[in-house]
Amino acid sequence: MRYLSLGERDRAEMLRALGFSSQEELMREAVGGEAFMPTPNIPRMSESELYAHILHIASLNRWDLKVFAGGGAYDVHTPSVVNHVLLRSEFYTAYTPYQPEVSQGTLQAMYEFQSLMAEIAGMEVSNSSMYDGATALAEAVLMAFRLKKRYKVILPRSLNPLYRMVVDTYLPDFAEVDEVGFTPSGEIDLPELLSKIDDDTAAVVVQSPNHFGVVENLRTLGPAVKERGTLLLVHYDPIGASVLVPPGEVRADIATAEGQVLGLPLGFGGPYLGIMTSWKRYIRQMPGRIVAETTDVDGRRGFVTTLQTREQHIRRAKATSNICTNNQLMALAAAVYTALLGREGIKKNALTTLAKTVYFTKNLPKGYEVAFSGLSFREVAVKGPIPSDTLIDALIDRGFLVGPSLPDLGENHLLFAFTDKHTREDIDGLLQALREI
Repeated sequence: MRYLSLGERDRAEMLRALGFSSQEELMREAVGGEAFMPTPNIPRMSESELYAHILHIASLNRWDLKVFAGGGAYDVHTPSVVNHVLLRSEFYTAYTPYQPEVSQGTLQAMYEFQSLMAEIAGMEVSNSSMYDGATALAEAVLMAFRLKKRYKVILPRSLNPLYRMVVDTYLPDFAEVDEVGFTPSGEIDLPELLSKIDDDTAAVVVQSPNHFGVVENLRTLGPAVKERGTLLLVHYDPIGASVLVPPGEVRADIATAEGQVLGLPLGFGGPYLGIMTSWKRYIRQMPGRIVAETTDVDGRRGFVTTLQTREQHIRRAKATSNICTNNQLMALAAAVYTALLGREGIKKNALTTLAKTVYFTKNLPKGYEVAFSGLSFREVAVKGPIPSDTLIDALIDRGFLVGPSLPDLGENHLLFAFTDKHTREDIDGLLQALREI
């Protein structure tokens, strides 16, 4: 590409430093074996012939699968009005929200998003979004370090392993990480957790529903953790919060979530949406951008970015975060989705998602069993009769995508996830496929 400053010599030098002989070899290693498709060898052809050729290549993808896969990203329904608003040129071509002179329309959208997310979590303040749920959680841990001036965090083994990898990447060298296990119900082992909290502990992280889909008992766990003088960080499901215990109800200090379930498509892995909420007393340590309502000299309502000195482009190394902007288009989509459904619509979504999860678990065929006895929401961990990778492949042949595998529980364990898109017929078809296998 003409605008790239690096030439072939520069690229060859970088590849040598990485230990690869070609860019294709690097990509094959990064993507992983059979999943990598090299650049197709396209012969000389007309534009119409090229279009047909590319359509043929695209048709090799499986698009007809019923997606029951989970693990942090879910096949949810996107109402048509979401994209109608999102793709208006005033929004998708607007000046970047990184800058203070961003338009009033974009600022108001950010402000409305903050208000909606704070209400969902039952907390006082929200930033205007972060990159995704994993980075929001990692930033919450760093925020806890700043607030407590302590550098130990306790993470549950039931935390999404991808989130754990991001947290580990973010943590400074001097930080200490301790782990706590889970009980046969799939919930955090509370006695073990309380025994590990000491004077160096800044925060305890709880994911509810956790990576196995099990809902934690926040009403018991929350007060027990806070009595020991440490901060409570809750990572939650923003749809589930309408029927489960929201983080604000147990006075969680910081709450984070992945906003993808608020009407964002899977999109081959993104972009997604990080949500972070907290309390007014902590607002000066919140990362990311915050928009406030104000009035101008003529008394007219307006919106501004506030606490601007937090940002990396001003404070550099002293900034609260390296995340200086926000996923504005995704935040706008989530705000439109949330406003469209309203409080009752989101609650209905949550109740039907819960009902589908329960229906699936109660009708599992012989040879399959739920891995944990605790209440599951959205996804459920199952032990099957054959290795999970074999089961996943067999279900793909029958038109269903499930997973991922849960190797830490055993080679036969995997996840099944449920959303507003699944019908009774879809779930019955999945159960029948499991019986056949």
